[in-house]
Order: sequence, then C-alpha cells, then structure tokens
Amino acid sequence: MPYPSTQVDLQQWPRAQHFAFFKDFQQPYFNVCVRLDARLLFAYCQAQALSFFSAYIYLVHKSAQQYWPMGLRIVDDQPVHYQQVTMSVVQLAEDDSFRFSYLDDTPCYTTYAQRMREEKARAACEPLFSEAFAHTEGRADVLHVSVLPWLQFSGFSHATCLGATHGIPKVVLGQYDKVSGCMPLALDVHHALMDGLHSAKYIQVLQTMMHNPSDYL
Repeated sequence: MPYPSTQVDLQQWPRAQHFAFFKDFQQPYFNVCVRLDARLLFAYCQAQALSFFSAYIYLVHKSAQQYWPMGLRIVDDQPVHYQQVTMSVVQLAEDDSFRFSYLDDTPCYTTYAQRMREEKARAACEPLFSEAFAHTEGRADVLHVSVLPWLQFSGFSHATCLGATHGIPKVVLGQYDKVSGCMPLALDVHHALMDGLHSAKYIQVLQTMMHNPSDYL
C-alpha cells in the first residue's frame, strides 16, 4: 500500500519560486558524486557478522527518511512530502540481468535485513515485470537505489524518460575500497525540490550514520 503524503504549503515554503522555475525543465535532475568514508561501518559489520550490503542499504533508507527534503515529490504538478518511502533496490539475477526488489520502512535493522534476504530471493525467481513491479513502480513514495559493487566510479548518469518522474531521488553506491575505506555514491535529485546544499546535507546525514553504526544497526 502507498504511504500517505502531506501537501507542501507553497505560501510558507522558501523554495516555492524555485519549484515553479525548475519543475517543467526538460531535464530537471542534477547529479553529485562523492566518496563516502565507510571504514567504521565495514569494520562494525565484520565484527558483528552482519551483511555490509544490507547495512548500508538500510542506512541509505533510514537517512533519506530522516532528512526532510529527501521525502519531497511532485504529484499532480504540486509538491508533496512523504515521511516514509519504499526502497526500490536493484538485485542481480543468476543470468546477470537485474531485478527490482522492494523494501518498506522497518525501524529494526534485523527485521529489515531478513526482509531484504526474502525480497532478493523473490526477485531472482520472477521476471522484471513482476507483480511487485506492477504494484510499486510508478508510485511517488519510492526511493530508487542501485549498486555497482564492481566499480569505484567517479561519475554517473541515469537513463531518462519523458514521462512523469515524481521527482524521485536516485542513489547509486559503488565498490568499497578496503585500502582507503571509501566507497563512491552518486545522488540524483530534482532541482525543483532540492539544491546542492540539500544534497550535501543529506549526504552528511548518511555519513554520520556510517560513522556511528552501533547507534543504528
């Protein structure tokens, strides 16, 4: 079921004019790429026998819901806010093609990790256009996340379409470097909803969680 949203008050929102300016751009998204310091998170996961993958996916989800602008979307040409969102996470199937798995908001990491394992198994056994795909893709209360564990990329661009995107943020994480302790992150956001400052603040929220894994996992 979709999560509820609240209408953004354009009379009170400081970015109302920015929203009006950017919302109809042909390509309104902008991208930033950074290197996250994941040493403490990686070490914690090793010490606690936790999946590093499920841990950083959980923190991406949790940080996106903690930082208010990441919940902004465009519905019926108006800004709305979702306090909770579903994560659409790309999973690799045995034939080297990808599938989408879907993770609802779960406050407990242990439950979230179990749900991730179940969703990965489900997605691997179904076609791309699954029942879960039909029920979830196209909704506004979604956060798109991809993982490229084979690459330490320094830039990234997405395939785009001319249909309604709802201003959904897109997060891509790359290969963890055990020498430097860093991993790349690419963040795409809709300029009608967020600016560069907001991108930086969101990334800082995520980085803080990675620096303090015992507080969140």
